[in-house]
Amino acid sequence: MLGAEPTTAYRKGEIFKRSRGHEVRGRTGVWLLSTRGRIDSTELEVHFTYLLGVLFPAGDKRLLEPLRALMREDDLAADVGCFWYGEHGAEPPLIPEEIRAAFAEIGATIETDFDTD
Repeated sequence: MLGAEPTTAYRKGEIFKRSRGHEVRGRTGVWLLSTRGRIDSTELEVHFTYLLGVLFPAGDKRLLEPLRALMREDDLAADVGCFWYGEHGAEPPLIPEEIRAAFAEIGATIETDFDTD
């Protein structure tokens, strides 16, 4: 539906390999798209723009309703996780309201893990 290959995907109960190669059974289903290795930028907004481009190619919102319907019918949730680490005293990046609002259109919340030295 989204036209992007997930970084990780498995169904509830399916056996999959963790990052270190050992196998585990999924307690939930997961479809994960990471920007790591896809986006070569330290600017958080560039990563958000990429993800929004997957959801809304060229600003087109035709996928919005089918995606909402799929999420509603299968009781799915969407989260956007982002990590940032800076030097002591550095200000964490701000996430523009229009980016939060765009992800909110599919019910996704942005979860941040911002830290400094």
